[in-house]
Amino acid sequence: MKKYISSFVLATALCAAFTSCEKDGDIIYATGAESAGIETSASEIVLDKAHLDALVLSVYWTGNGDITLSDPLVAAPSNAVTNVIQLSDTEDFGNVVEETLDGGVFSRQYTCRDLNNLVSRLGLEGGVRSDVFVRVKSYLSNNIPPVYSDVLALHVTPYSVDMTIAFYLNSTQEDTGRILWSPAADGIYTGFIGASGWENWWLLEGNNTMWGNDGVIGTAFLMGSSATGLDIWNFWYPEYAGCYYTVANTQTKEWTALLVQELNISGDLTGSMTFNRVSNTWTYTFNAASAGTINVSLAGNGLQYNMATGTDNTLAIATPVGFGGTSDAVTFGQTASAIAVEVPAAGETTLTLDLSDPRAWTLKAGEGAAAPVEVIPEMIYLPGIVDPWTFEQSLRLYSEDSQSYAGIHYTESAWGYQVAVEYDNWDDVYKVDPGADPMGGSLVFQGPENVPSITPAGIYVFDISIANLKYKVLPINTLSYAGANNVWDLTPLTPTDDPCVFTCEFVKTENAQYGVQIVVDDWVAKFGGNGNPGEICYEHDGFHGDEEFEDGTTLILTVDMAKGTYSYSKK
Repeated sequence: MKKYISSFVLATALCAAFTSCEKDGDIIYATGAESAGIETSASEIVLDKAHLDALVLSVYWTGNGDITLSDPLVAAPSNAVTNVIQLSDTEDFGNVVEETLDGGVFSRQYTCRDLNNLVSRLGLEGGVRSDVFVRVKSYLSNNIPPVYSDVLALHVTPYSVDMTIAFYLNSTQEDTGRILWSPAADGIYTGFIGASGWENWWLLEGNNTMWGNDGVIGTAFLMGSSATGLDIWNFWYPEYAGCYYTVANTQTKEWTALLVQELNISGDLTGSMTFNRVSNTWTYTFNAASAGTINVSLAGNGLQYNMATGTDNTLAIATPVGFGGTSDAVTFGQTASAIAVEVPAAGETTLTLDLSDPRAWTLKAGEGAAAPVEVIPEMIYLPGIVDPWTFEQSLRLYSEDSQSYAGIHYTESAWGYQVAVEYDNWDDVYKVDPGADPMGGSLVFQGPENVPSITPAGIYVFDISIANLKYKVLPINTLSYAGANNVWDLTPLTPTDDPCVFTCEFVKTENAQYGVQIVVDDWVAKFGGNGNPGEICYEHDGFHGDEEFEDGTTLILTVDMAKGTYSYSKK
């Protein structure tokens, strides 16, 4: 596109030139851009990680971006020249990073973070004073040789940045303790992630560059970064929960997710392994006849999601998976090879493939091989939000990190309510301190008072974090749906005799690419799918099911917000 525009501008200039010539047949030639004179505000720069947003360098240059024409009397269009700032660690600019600027821009200011990111790409060592050379490259179009400004020589001492690790953040950009790894520090990060269905996430590099989706509908696996100034969104995994081999390539600005659907053992053991999403491990329990060495192969089947497939399960590519290497340095690919594992003693033993640290995948057997895993319940209960008091009102888990649960319920209670993590357990419950706010606050295990009653009676969103001991209640004015037929305008749901059951009717014209979401008010809160057909989950992306029906079918969508379920039926 830039080349086309440059050609158009040049053609316009030439047309103007022809009309101004005194003699027919005069030809005016465009010879390219004029060389710019470059200056800078500093030459000795020490970068400090404690002041990332501090302004450390200003580069500015002369020149108006005009085209140079053979006839000085002809006025060429301004700002037709493209200017590129180049930085190098060698005076001949053999190793270079560059930044293309908008037309009409003749200066560039760099913060500490900006400059450190650029010189880090040159391979400069943190804490070491190094030479950095700067110049401006100007060109009219790709078929006209560029011209270069004079060269500025700077001395820059960057701070150290570990670009081998990128941090996996949750939907609200909080650290989860999980990482992806780039052993060559080349911006290509890999690792296994135990993800829930439609799990939202962000990637933070060591240089504080935040990566997410590029913000364009239909390109779920295209990456955008905070450094570009784009309105980026979070990434999201496909519908199925499970073990995803994840590759985030900041060079190509694409990421991929390979779902390992199953993992089978062959060799000295035969069986199927079980995946634990919380610990990011695959395990298999067996009875060892004696201590010694066993040789096993681990292989299975996967589904590859990428730019071509999007998150569409029907387009995902069936892909074989396999592990090899050694027990202390397991490798991953499409084929398996035998791995020797030491079994410490006879008796019941657990074989554990630990994928939690991408820098060191391991396969171990015996006591201690599998770290204890906290079992997080899928539901918690709210006895007392209606009379009589029972454990029938539940909230579904939507975030394992904060052990958060949410759902919509009708409440009309004279005595308040309690929060129970175990069904029919009246003793181990959470309450509150005196004076608590019915719309939100802190929970207290076996506290002195019930959570206060909510008025007026009606349906509300209940959002409770057991890990943080917090509760929040949201009133509901309207409940709508969006995403059906890929239309994201909010359409009100139709209430029924049950205060928590709603329906809608529509003619299906196409599959909902990103599923359907149930929306509270004007996107105050949303409910989607969690990867389990028929289940609704708070703050998750859309649920599917409409693809089972042909286009042109009149569908009835029924949602039971109290039970957290949905279903499609043909009218």
